[in-house]
Amino acid sequence: MNLLRRRFKIAHLIAEEFAGVITKENQARLEQWRVESPAHAKEYDEIRIYIMTENERRKKEKQTVKNEWRKFERVHFRKYVIWRRIGRCAAIMVMPLLVCGYFVSSEWKSSEVMIADNVEIVPGTGRAQLIMADGRFLKLEQKEDMKLDLPGVKVVATGKKIVYRAIEEETSTPKVEEYNTLVVPRGGEYMLELSDGTKVWLNSDSELRFPVTFVGDRRNVEIEGEAYFEVAKDEGKPFHVLANGADIKVLGTSFNVMTYRGRTITTLVEGEVCLTYKDESVLMVPDRQAEVITETGKILMREVDARNFTLWKDGVFYFENAALETIAERLSQWYDVNIIFNDEALKQLRYSVEMKRYNNIQDLLTKIEKTQKVKFLIQGKSIYIYKWLETYDLLE
Repeated sequence: MNLLRRRFKIAHLIAEEFAGVITKENQARLEQWRVESPAHAKEYDEIRIYIMTENERRKKEKQTVKNEWRKFERVHFRKYVIWRRIGRCAAIMVMPLLVCGYFVSSEWKSSEVMIADNVEIVPGTGRAQLIMADGRFLKLEQKEDMKLDLPGVKVVATGKKIVYRAIEEETSTPKVEEYNTLVVPRGGEYMLELSDGTKVWLNSDSELRFPVTFVGDRRNVEIEGEAYFEVAKDEGKPFHVLANGADIKVLGTSFNVMTYRGRTITTLVEGEVCLTYKDESVLMVPDRQAEVITETGKILMREVDARNFTLWKDGVFYFENAALETIAERLSQWYDVNIIFNDEALKQLRYSVEMKRYNNIQDLLTKIEKTQKVKFLIQGKSIYIYKWLETYDLLE
């Protein structure tokens, strides 16, 4: 039984116990739950206190209603036993709502998103791993600085940025391109400045393979994941981004490339790029987006507001009529959590929402919950998505 359903089952058992109608079998189930952990025992005691407090507060108004009912009962039924039977039935109906009211006041009202435990979910930060040409692995952390001297370049890492600065070397031996790879994990972000002055912002769960220094008549890099490029102009050496079989050729341009889930989407902010996939090529202008359709080998072009697809590098989540599946994927990468859909149909729900990427994840989830289409449950490092039930409307 999933956690959400189990909590409502427990609420019903507690309601039966307070109403005095719980069976021996259900009493045993409730006791088993209560002794499972100190947290359950504490929660049970808190519920008792909560209901007693609520009962005391409502005692006067309930007594008034009860007295009026007795008057009516004596005239029409003549038997007091009917009141006791009706009272028990009413208790069984009302108590679950009162007990669930505890869950609302203790959890939902504090965060508007259900939290099953106190494992902290934090936003991403500046961290990456640098894989050197000789196979060495260097860990890059936002709080640590690093300096390297490599053939033809000086490398300096500070904060969440690493810079390759070319230096002049006198040598008669032709240079050979040596490649480094910058790997950004889930829950991370990092900025890289290449030896030619090109700047690259890498999103979570991404990696870039690049030469320490560019040799020859073209500049090649390879991307997996998502990156925003500001390419240094050099007409004698066009810049090529290779992504899932696509070749993006530029001279001096700003653009975004995304290759998550096997999709390859290029969004042009400034300048011009030529995107080639197999036998098809398209020339892109600003505020155009090109998506490679791998099944057909075709390139789909559409007009967009390019800014909306690059706000992530400025610390902003922006979704416009986006599928909940897409939103969940981005949150999963940035906050390094697992997101599970209880119903596959919920993936197709669409939302428009904006939030700073460094905020608590509950802020964004609460905004989505307000549409009353889905309910979120945070359990450790996992987030479960359920269909909104009419029960939630009663509890709010």
